[in-house]
Amino acid sequence: MTDTRQHQQPLQHAIDAADNAILQAQDAEHQLQRALKQADPQRIQSAQAALAQAQHNVQEAQEQLKSFPADEFGTQTAQTAQQLTQAAQDLTASEAKSHMPKQIR
Repeated sequence: MTDTRQHQQPLQHAIDAADNAILQAQDAEHQLQRALKQADPQRIQSAQAALAQAQHNVQEAQEQLKSFPADEFGTQTAQTAQQLTQAAQDLTASEAKSHMPKQIR
């Protein structure tokens, strides 16, 4: 008989990866906000790179979660998938904000 925990290890790994991607996305957004406030081009560029990496990690985490059948793991993955979707939307908005030229007067 197979141990139930053995089947849940890949799922737990996917959820952990998703949680890490969400935290990385939040950190990248905060980094961008600080860089924009300081109007430091080097920090803005670094923050944009962090945003791009966070977007990549969020997309990977979403793909990992999609590999688990929704009918079997739906309740375990639904909330995490929703958080990943929100993080992806927030990253897209932050990226757009970082490219908007500011009017200087």
